[in-house]
Amino acid sequence: MRPGDGSPSARKTRRFKLSHNHRISKQILDTHPTSFLGLEDLTGIRDRTKRMHGKKASKKQRRANRHASKWAFTELRELLAYKAALAGSVCIRVDADYTSQTCARCGHTSRANRPQHGLLFACQCCYMTLHADLVGARNSCLRTLLIRQDWISTGQLSSVPDVTDDEAKAARLKRYAEVRWSSATSLLL
Repeated sequence: MRPGDGSPSARKTRRFKLSHNHRISKQILDTHPTSFLGLEDLTGIRDRTKRMHGKKASKKQRRANRHASKWAFTELRELLAYKAALAGSVCIRVDADYTSQTCARCGHTSRANRPQHGLLFACQCCYMTLHADLVGARNSCLRTLLIRQDWISTGQLSSVPDVTDDEAKAARLKRYAEVRWSSATSLLL
């Protein structure tokens, strides 16, 4: 029997993931009580990511692929959402589009900002260099703050808009590009 088919090892793995996700969500909410949490909408992430397969991939890459493809992202988001509501926090989904290709300092978006699609982010416009995951996290944070600002001004919290409408998506991405990360904003967070 293989993991995922109801075998004892599959149930053990499932319990391990659930337990770990509970610990992660509890730690986040214990560290940041009564917060406005924004999580990237990772729906379809496994289909969107291009990973090396077969003989091209090293043993380490194949192991990382296997680990990433089995993790329960949606479960973690759902645990965070229900625990946040109980703790008086708010947990929302944020568009993940181009978060690791957009410069948080100047707003320039380009595939060239990620040389060889690696973990280094190097803006082609303002020359900011940083770890790509940190840039993605900063952009997600800025988008969360933008949604929070809209919520405060309108009194309505909207969910992630329909991404199938190209005009709405282009308008959202343009608005996201206008928000900047600065040392003043990072001190407040």
